[in-house]
Amino acid sequence: MARPAIFFDRDNTLIVGNDYLGDPQQVILVPGAADAVAKARALGYSTVVVSNQSGVARGMFGEDDVRAVNARMDEMLRAENPEAIIERHEFCPYHPQAPVDKYRVDSDCRKPKPGMLLAAAIEMDLDLGHSWLIGDAARDVEAGKAAGCRAILFNERSLPMSPAARATPRVPPDFVATSLAEAMAHIEVADAPPTPKPVESSVIGEQPTPQPSVPAEATIATALARVPAAQPPPPEQANPIPPPPMTPRLEMLVEQVLHEMRRRHEQPHVDFSVSKLLAGIVQVVALAIAFLAYLNRDSGGVEVLMLAAIFLQAMVSSLLIMARQK
Repeated sequence: MARPAIFFDRDNTLIVGNDYLGDPQQVILVPGAADAVAKARALGYSTVVVSNQSGVARGMFGEDDVRAVNARMDEMLRAENPEAIIERHEFCPYHPQAPVDKYRVDSDCRKPKPGMLLAAAIEMDLDLGHSWLIGDAARDVEAGKAAGCRAILFNERSLPMSPAARATPRVPPDFVATSLAEAMAHIEVADAPPTPKPVESSVIGEQPTPQPSVPAEATIATALARVPAAQPPPPEQANPIPPPPMTPRLEMLVEQVLHEMRRRHEQPHVDFSVSKLLAGIVQVVALAIAFLAYLNRDSGGVEVLMLAAIFLQAMVSSLLIMARQK
């Protein structure tokens, strides 16, 4: 079964820094990062980091340096909260104007395109319609929305604003949070099941239908997920609901089954086979030999006759088994 996920941007969301951090020793966690990741897992979300790393394309550091920074961040998260585990890292080293030829690519994985989210969803079997993205830049919001997720713009005032964070979002976020704790609190409330309204009528047995409250920005998938399950009809209902009509394909299948049953019922049953005929003949011969052995029990050669009778009896059993398997 597909699970929802929370996609975290890395720089200026989980760790302090800009787009060009390639030194693991300079990793500093954003306040509340470890608790936010742990909270996401406690709520049942997979945790994935999606990060543009154009510093690789600019020749400032290599892909191994990106992995080293990610490993250092994972280590620091778990040291602060053992439940703060990042399940997958996705990063894009490409840039359309990269000075390094190898990385001069207008890649679909580079945010605001949703390639990294889609790749993680395929590898991890994620439910994007019930997933969230948290990031500090407009491109994070746009990537999340393009993948079908809900998006939270993270705007921590104490962090240095990166150039990407100064861009104006082309699509509005579902929520703006000034801390990671606020972002996780919003997710917890937004995905909580609706509370039914209390019964206000004094009439016995009258139950008002609970009306779930769906935010205006929520996706269609969220709204459908919040609709309460239909209540079963009371046992004293006088008029039972008729079963739904069968589809034409199902009707055709039923008719074919009924036709085959009628054909088999009308067809005369012939319980005859050559194997059964031979079995009967051999059985008579075996009994005759056994009777002959009994009459000559005091003379020699009785053992040979009995072995012949036993052999023929075994042949009878084999012929009957063959007749049954036909």
